[in-house]
Amino acid sequence: MAVKIQDKMSWVPIRIEMQFNETKLSVGTAFIYEHQNKTYLVTNWHNVTGRNPQTLQPLSKHLSIPNSIILPIPFSHKIENGFESVNWKSKGLELYENDKPIWFEHPTHGHDVDVIVIPLGGIEDTKLIASNDKETLGLELIPIRPSLDTFVLGYPLGMSGGANFPIWKRASIATEPNIDLDGLPKLLIDTATREGMSGSPVYAQATGYIMPEDKTDPKDFMIGEARRFIGIYSGRLGSDTFQAQLGIVWKESAIIEIIESKIIGKSSFEI
Repeated sequence: MAVKIQDKMSWVPIRIEMQFNETKLSVGTAFIYEHQNKTYLVTNWHNVTGRNPQTLQPLSKHLSIPNSIILPIPFSHKIENGFESVNWKSKGLELYENDKPIWFEHPTHGHDVDVIVIPLGGIEDTKLIASNDKETLGLELIPIRPSLDTFVLGYPLGMSGGANFPIWKRASIATEPNIDLDGLPKLLIDTATREGMSGSPVYAQATGYIMPEDKTDPKDFMIGEARRFIGIYSGRLGSDTFQAQLGIVWKESAIIEIIESKIIGKSSFEI
């Protein structure tokens, strides 16, 4: 039976499994980001290091640290009558080369910004779509403000929406987006999220009369619905016994700073 994917953003997230050798440690989310015609895999620092970015303690109850991740990648094959068949192939990615990490981390704040990027080319041969692909996803620079609707696309508790597609979790912006909380490039969203969504892309959505930030002519206003990529989700505020139902989103600017600085991260085995 032919199935139509109703929203192209469902192709953006990637369900990743962290492993030490052949032992599965945890599940998270990642996505592709494009910058200056190059593509990068983006996820959280704690996903690839297996450590709490604040305490640096191992997250696994077995004290294991990941040395690879597994990514299911969708590949398309044309079939008759204009339809296509999509096959998911698991690809392994070693996190270390010659005992050195392959990821970049934030040039100023290091692991205090819970984001890493890994240079990763070749997505043109897949069905993956870069999170900030404005043309394909129809993104606009909509103004960001508190209370604006947002969506977090990931894999809560490792669950998918079928065929490796993500679960869409609705949220809203909970803080003034131009303020860097704790002196870091992050904002908060109001939502109930779970483990496995760490590393999810986050999109804001505006409805109604919209004037994009990069436009000034009144003729350029839009009426309807528009979305904007705003960053990467990395976890919830509070402990396991008290959850404020507030999630942390690292701003898109943090991703760009990491890519442009190219600062190699520190090995989790040496922390």
